[in-house]
Amino acid sequence: MRTLLCATLCALLSAPLFAGLPDPVKSRFVVGDAVWREIPIRDDLQGQYDKCWQTAINAILESNFAIATMDKESGYIRTTENSGIVVLQGDWVYRVQVSIKFTYVPPSASGQQATVQKIRIQASGYLAKISKGRLKEAFQGYDSVVLQNVFQDLQAKLGPR
Repeated sequence: MRTLLCATLCALLSAPLFAGLPDPVKSRFVVGDAVWREIPIRDDLQGQYDKCWQTAINAILESNFAIATMDKESGYIRTTENSGIVVLQGDWVYRVQVSIKFTYVPPSASGQQATVQKIRIQASGYLAKISKGRLKEAFQGYDSVVLQNVFQDLQAKLGPR
C-alpha cells in the first residue's frame, strides 16, 4: 500500500500543475499574481505628460481593448475585460484586462506640466471552466503575450532609446 501511495504521489508531482488548461492559452497564460512591467520615460518626453497619457491610451485602443476607467490626474487607466483575445472552445472562458499607472511629479503652481518618470503596465487574466452554469475550475494570472505587446509598443514610443 505504501509503495502504491508513493508511486501515485510521485506521478502527480511530476505532472504539469496546469496540464488541464486549454492548449491555446498554455503558452501565454501565467497562473498566479499578475505582474507589473515598468518603462522609464525618455528624457525628452518627461515634461510632456499629456503626450505620454495620449500615447498610452492609443496603445490600449490599438491593442483592441476598450477603456473602462481612466483618471488623468492620478495617472491610472484600466480597460474592460476582453474575452476576444483568445477564443476557447467548449466550456472555457478567457478574459484579459490591461491596467496602466503613471509615476510622475505633479505640476507646479506656476502652470508647468507634470514630469513623467515611468509607466507601469499589467495584463491580468482570468481563465474559467463553466459547465451547465456551474464553475468547475478558475485560475487568476496574467497574459504574457498581451503584456509583452503593450510593453513593447509603449517602450518604443516612450522609453529610452
